Amino acid sequence: MSDMADSSDSSDRQRLAMLSTRDIRRKIRTVNNIQQICKAMKTVSSVKLRKAEERYRQAQPYADALRRVVASLGGLEIDHPLLEIREVKRSGLVAVSADKGLAGSYNANIAREAITRARALGEVGVAPIGRRITDVFRRQGYTREGGISPLGAVPDFRAIAGLADHIGDLYIQGAWDRVELVYHRYGKGVVAEQLLPIQPIGEETAGDFIFEPNPRAILEGLLPRYLRTQLFTAVLSASAAEHAARVAAMSLASENAADLIDTLTMDYNKSRQAAITRELGDIVGASEAMR
Repeated sequence: MSDMADSSDSSDRQRLAMLSTRDIRRKIRTVNNIQQICKAMKTVSSVKLRKAEERYRQAQPYADALRRVVASLGGLEIDHPLLEIREVKRSGLVAVSADKGLAGSYNANIAREAITRARALGEVGVAPIGRRITDVFRRQGYTREGGISPLGAVPDFRAIAGLADHIGDLYIQGAWDRVELVYHRYGKGVVAEQLLPIQPIGEETAGDFIFEPNPRAILEGLLPRYLRTQLFTAVLSASAAEHAARVAAMSLASENAADLIDTLTMDYNKSRQAAITRELGDIVGASEAMR
């Protein structure tokens, strides 16, 4: 009876050992599949990043030239509703995020800065761009008075220009007395900038340009275009930063998966070695018992 009990215990130990090694092999296969998915997503994001960088670089020369012209017009001290500085009773906040996750801390950083600025502004309406920040503002109970959700894989200039015009109308009508923009500037991190009233930046003077028929007529059409360009360039910058963050996140995930596979492989080898050692012990024990 004793021999039969010992044999049964040995069989149970072997069965548990085999289950353990099977579980480890299953985990290795699962982690390996996750690693392959992360590598594929990194490859896709790398392609998207190159395209987003190209769109951003192509938009920069026009935005820079327009900024210089606006700076020169600002030096002429011409009045315009989008340049009007007034007492801030109610502010507007535009924030740009991604539609999807799996981009590291990209969306979390945007949400944190956006909520911080919203609380600092006091009475505020929001115009979120992107599904993630739209959800954040909705959960926090902020009044949405415009925005784009979802943003889409490629930023659409017509949609963003329409939003810029809407923001300009809210400012001109007095619904918002100040507008801030929170986004991830490519290569820099999360920034908060004043969108309205427009503040010409630079040291350009009116002598750098000749305006025909007159500066005021040009300003009427130029400032709304400048607002559209400023918002569109920010969204392009945020899009490039999103894909860069996703490439980094997937690269880190792939490396972590490789480390985990190495650890699981070592555990698997130890488990096999322990099982073999137990089997040898059982064989030796059985041989000794038969003598």
